[in-house]
Amino acid sequence: STLFTRAWQAEDAIAATWSPEEDGTRSPSSWMKADTHRLMTALAASLAVVPVTARDMDSFARVDVPGLNLRGPAVVANGAVILGWDGRPDREWEEHMTAKLAPWESRLNDFHIWLTGKSGGLARPRLIPGPSGLPAYLVAKAAAGWWRTPEARAILAEMDWLGCRVEVLGLELQVLPPGIGKRDATREVQRRWFAGQPPLLCLGDMPLDLEFMRLGGLLATPAGSTLDLTWPV
Repeated sequence: STLFTRAWQAEDAIAATWSPEEDGTRSPSSWMKADTHRLMTALAASLAVVPVTARDMDSFARVDVPGLNLRGPAVVANGAVILGWDGRPDREWEEHMTAKLAPWESRLNDFHIWLTGKSGGLARPRLIPGPSGLPAYLVAKAAAGWWRTPEARAILAEMDWLGCRVEVLGLELQVLPPGIGKRDATREVQRRWFAGQPPLLCLGDMPLDLEFMRLGGLLATPAGSTLDLTWPV
């Protein structure tokens, strides 16, 4: 992700997300580079830091970075859920997104079943939970480079995705129903909690992130990210 890495980068890296263990303890599952942590804590001293992420509620709940309050407001599940200042799902947005997602529940389940069988196990699809227990979107992981193979491209071309956005993001395929996106949810956070004022700085690491990043006055991406590599030199 933009701020975290699963690889241990250095001895001074900061644990950022945690996985529960059977004995009730937890162990770090991703880290934040020390210089990134210094930047984020400096920004948080003067500005509100609003996470905007594809992580679902369970995954986002495992984020715990020393010195940073990332509980909310926050945009999670690719905009299907908004958390308020108290870290709880916003009821107004939940009702709005439930109405949008309800017609897509059976279709997303169909996509999941079809992709599981069609890929012969090479893709591992799962439905990301959103508001009211409805699936928000589908994500499918595969081995590095598989989504770019002729076999995978043929599979994706065969399915009628019914107007969903279908994006390959590194190892993942994302299938987002119409109305799901980080931009609209970020604008709602802007309207509800920041008097309509646009973000000062937006960070992202994928080309798809540009949709919400362009709401900000300044845009930034980590060096070497997918977004960085797609920008012309």
